[in-house]
Amino acid sequence: MIKGNVTSAQEPLIGANVLIKGTSIGTLTDFDGNFTLTVPNNETTLIFSYIGFFTEEVYVGSKSIVNVSLNEDAEQLEEVVVVGYGTMKKSDMTGAVNKVQMDDIPQRPAANVEQLLQGQAAGLQITNSSGQPGSDVSVKLRGVSSIQGDSSPLLVVDGFPMGNAGNLKQINPSDIKSIEVLKDASAAAIYGSRGANGVIMITTKKGTSGQMKIDFSSRVSLSTPPNEFNAISDPAQYAIIENEGRVNAGLQPFYVGETYQGTYYPSVSEIASGAWGTSTDWPGMIYRNALAQDHNLSASGGSENTKYYFSLGYLNQEGISLSDDYTRYNIRFSLDQKIFRNLMGGFNVIYNNTKKNSNFVGGINRSPVFPAYNENGSYFFISGQDFYHPLVWANEVLNHNKGQDFISNMYLSLKIMEDLELKTTMNIKSGNGITDYYEPIGMTWSGAEFNGFGNISNYNDLDLLSETYLNYSRRFGEKHRINAMAGWSAQRYSVRTSVLTGKGFVNDNLENQDLNSAENRDITNSYESNLLLSGIGRLNYVYDDRFLVTGTIRADGSSKFGKNEKWGYFPSVAVGWNVQNEAFLENSDVVSQLKLRASWGQAGNQGLPAYRINERYGTGRYPNPAADGTFATGFGPAVYSYSADGIYKVWEGMANQDLKWETTTTSNIGIDLGLFQSKVMITAEVYHKYTSDLLRREQIAPSSGYDMMWVNDGEIKNTGVELSLDLALIERTKWDWSVRGMISRNRNEVIDIGNSDNFVWYGGTVEKFRTPITVLMPGQPLGVFYGYKTDGIIQTYEEGLEAGLSGSRARPGEIKYVDVNGDGVVDANDRTVIGDPNPTFIYSFNSRLRYKNLDFSVLLTGVHGNQVYNNTKFDGAATLQRWTPDNPTNDYPSLNSSRAYEASDFWIEDGSFLRVQNINVGYTINSENIKWMDKLRVYTSIDNPIVFSDFQYGFDPEVGGDGIHWGNYPMPTTYSLGLNVSFK
Repeated sequence: MIKGNVTSAQEPLIGANVLIKGTSIGTLTDFDGNFTLTVPNNETTLIFSYIGFFTEEVYVGSKSIVNVSLNEDAEQLEEVVVVGYGTMKKSDMTGAVNKVQMDDIPQRPAANVEQLLQGQAAGLQITNSSGQPGSDVSVKLRGVSSIQGDSSPLLVVDGFPMGNAGNLKQINPSDIKSIEVLKDASAAAIYGSRGANGVIMITTKKGTSGQMKIDFSSRVSLSTPPNEFNAISDPAQYAIIENEGRVNAGLQPFYVGETYQGTYYPSVSEIASGAWGTSTDWPGMIYRNALAQDHNLSASGGSENTKYYFSLGYLNQEGISLSDDYTRYNIRFSLDQKIFRNLMGGFNVIYNNTKKNSNFVGGINRSPVFPAYNENGSYFFISGQDFYHPLVWANEVLNHNKGQDFISNMYLSLKIMEDLELKTTMNIKSGNGITDYYEPIGMTWSGAEFNGFGNISNYNDLDLLSETYLNYSRRFGEKHRINAMAGWSAQRYSVRTSVLTGKGFVNDNLENQDLNSAENRDITNSYESNLLLSGIGRLNYVYDDRFLVTGTIRADGSSKFGKNEKWGYFPSVAVGWNVQNEAFLENSDVVSQLKLRASWGQAGNQGLPAYRINERYGTGRYPNPAADGTFATGFGPAVYSYSADGIYKVWEGMANQDLKWETTTTSNIGIDLGLFQSKVMITAEVYHKYTSDLLRREQIAPSSGYDMMWVNDGEIKNTGVELSLDLALIERTKWDWSVRGMISRNRNEVIDIGNSDNFVWYGGTVEKFRTPITVLMPGQPLGVFYGYKTDGIIQTYEEGLEAGLSGSRARPGEIKYVDVNGDGVVDANDRTVIGDPNPTFIYSFNSRLRYKNLDFSVLLTGVHGNQVYNNTKFDGAATLQRWTPDNPTNDYPSLNSSRAYEASDFWIEDGSFLRVQNINVGYTINSENIKWMDKLRVYTSIDNPIVFSDFQYGFDPEVGGDGIHWGNYPMPTTYSLGLNVSFK
C-alpha cells in the first residue's frame, strides 16, 4: 500500500493521475492532493500526470510514502484551440475564434446543443422562438449572408461536418468537452464552400489514462406556462366584443338568444346574469405544468496505450401544451488505441433515438361562452364547421415522429517522423425518421373534407466522408516555428423520402395504419445525392513568438454545379503580433497579454438543392386519346413546387449550367488584451463581410414555360463590431467571483438583387393582408417590413377623406393610412419600408460566484433595436381597448368582422428584450472522507423567470428570423433540481 501527496508550488493538485506503469491500474488525488494505491510489488514505477504539468515517473522500491511536486509545462498550460483539421495554441491564433468550455455553461434543460450557446460567444445570435420540446432554434453568426441558400453556421463534431446549426440532437450535451466558434475567413475558409456563415467546432470528451472514472448526472424539471395570456376570459365580455364586430360589419350579431346553424347562442344578458352558467377557461384547459427528466452516465479511463469513454443519456420532456412530449436516448463509445510505437487508431460511435408527439393546439381565443364537452362527454362543437376544437387536436389527431441516427468516426494516425504526422479518417452518418399523421373523420378540416385523412412520411439519409491529411510541425533554431497541413477530402450525401397518403376511411379505428383501405391513395417520393471533392492546405509561421502569419486554401468541386463552375477556390491570409512579447512590455505589471490581429479571406456557400443544373422533368396523369375512360402517365419538362404560402403552384425545372458558388469575402481586425495577470481580458473585433453571386430563384418570362429558375445575382454586406470582457474580480481560496459581458453590433445591407425594379418580395403571402410583408431592396437590411405608414385612428369621416382615404376606409374608427407620396390618394404606391427585424445589437452578461463549497451563477441575454411584426396585436384581450365613439382612442381601431386589413406599421412593435436566461445555485459536498466518491454537487436552477420588454403582454418577444409573430408556442419558466456525482 502506497500513500502520498501530489503538489505544485506547495499547493495540492486535485484530481492528478497516479498510474502504475505498464498497467491501467491507478487512482486520482483527492481535494488535498492525497492518494492511496495498492501496488503489486516493490519493483513498481508510478507515473504522475496532470494537465498543464510535466509528467513524473517515480520508482517505488522500499518506499511506503511517495510525495511528488510537479512542474508546470508552459506549452501545455497554454490554452489549445481546436481549428479545422488540427489544433493550435491560442497564442499562435490569427483568426477570430471564441472558445466555449462546457464547464462555463450553466447547467440547464436543453434538447439540443445550440440552446446552450445563448450568450456564450460574441456575434453568435441564438433565437429560441418556441417552447415546444425538441424544437429547432435559429442560429446566426455575424448576420445573414444568403437569401435562399444556407444561412446558419456549419456544425463540425470531432472533425465531421454535420450540416447547418439549428437542432443538433445527435450529440448529448453531457458528452461535449468544448466548443469553438470560428467567425472570420482566416478560421473558417478551411471549410471552403460551407464556411461562409462561420463554423461551430464541437469536441467531445475522450478517455484518459488512469483508474476508471464514473460520472453520473441527473436533473428533474418542472415547466410552467406564462401567468397571463392575450385572451378574454369573461364570457360576457367575449360576447359583447363578437356582437360589436358583426354589427359594425353590417352582419347579424350571434349572441342574442337565438339558434344559428344548430347552436343556441345565449344573449349577453343571459351570460352576464349567470343564467347561462358556462364559462370555459381555454388557456387553463390547453396548457399544463410539464415535467422533464434528464439522466446521464459515463465511464472513462485507460492506460498509456488504451483510452476509452462510454456514455448513456436519457431525456424526456413534456410540453406545456397538451399531448406534446419529446424523448431522446443517446449512446456513445469512443476508443483510442496505441497500435504501434508510431501508430494510433481509434473510433467514436454514437447512436441516437428520438420520439416526438407534436400537437400544438393553440385555441386560447376560442369562445369561453361554450363548454369543451357535451353532457355525455363528447366534444362540444360550436357549429357543423367547427374544425379547430383545441382538445380534438390535442387528443384525437395523431402526429408522432420517431427517428434514429448512427454516427461513426474512425481514424488512423501515423507518426512518420518526429515532425510529420499522417492522419486518415472515415466518417459515416446514417439517419432515418418516420412520421405518422392522421386527422379523424368529421372532426378537423381535412378529416371532414376527405372523410378521414392520414399519411406516413419516411426519411432516410446517408453521409459518407473520407479525409486524409499531413501535419508538419517544426522549430528552426530558437525563433522560427512552422505548422503546415495539406490533404484531401471526399464527401457524398444522399437522402431519400416518401409520403404515403390516404383519404376516405370507413372509420378511425386503425388511423393511418391501413392506408390501403383508403378510398383514395397517393404516393410521392424523392431521391437526392451530391458529391463534394476538396483539396485543403494551411501554413502557420511564428517568428520569435511575436509575429504570426497564417495562410489557408481550399478547393471545392461540387456536383451541384455545372462543368462551367464546378470548382471554387477559397483562400485566406492572416497576420498577428504578440505585442506582450516585445521588450518594452516584457516586464509590464499591467499588460499581461496584447495581440493585434488582421485577416482577409473568402468562403463559399453551395446551399441550393441538387440537380438545378439539369433539366428536370415532371409527371402528369392524362385521359387516353381513345377516350375510353382510362388514364396514362406522361413525362415532360417542368416540375412544380408550392409558393411559400402554400397556395400557388410554381413551375420550374429549367437548367442553368452557369450556377456557381456564393462567395463571401471577409476582412477582420481584432485585438486581445489582458491586464493585471489576465484578471481583465478584453477582446474586440471589427469585420466586413461582402457576399456576391447570391443564389436565388428568379421569376422569368411566362413565355419560357416556367415561373422560376435558379440564378446567381445580388450582393449583401454585413459590417459589425464585437466586444467581450472577462473579469476575474476575486480569486481566493474561499472566494471566486468572475464576470463576463459581450455585446455585438451587425449592420446588414442588401447591395444589389440583380433586378431592374430593385424590389423583390421576400417570403410568402400573409393571408390576413393578402400580400407578403417582407422585401429585398438595395440599401435596406435583409427582409425589411413593407407596407403602409399609419397616423393613429380616424376620428371623423372628414378626417379620413382629408387623409386621402375613401369609402369604408375613411370611416371613424378605421386605421389612418398615410399618403406618403402626397398625391391625395392612399393606394399601393404609398407603401414603403416600415420596419426592420434585424437587431441593432445583441448582448449577454454572465456572473459566477463561489464561496467555499457554495456557488451561484446568473446568465442574462438581450436583443435591442429590432422590430416585430405582431399579427396578434389586435386579437384576444387587446380588442377590449378598441375604438368606440365613447372611447376615441388612437391606439386601436374599431371592431369590424369583415374589415380587410392592410399591411402597415400599425402591427409593428419594439422587439427589444432583456431575458434572465438562467439562475443557478449549487453546493459541492466535501467528499474527502468518502472513499467511493470523488465529487458531488447538488444544484437548483430556474430558466426564463422574467423577461423585460415592451412587447404585447401574454406573448414572448423572441421570434423567428423573419421577425413575424404568429402567436408562437409559449416559452415556459422551468424550475430544476439536479446533481452531478463522480465516483472513484
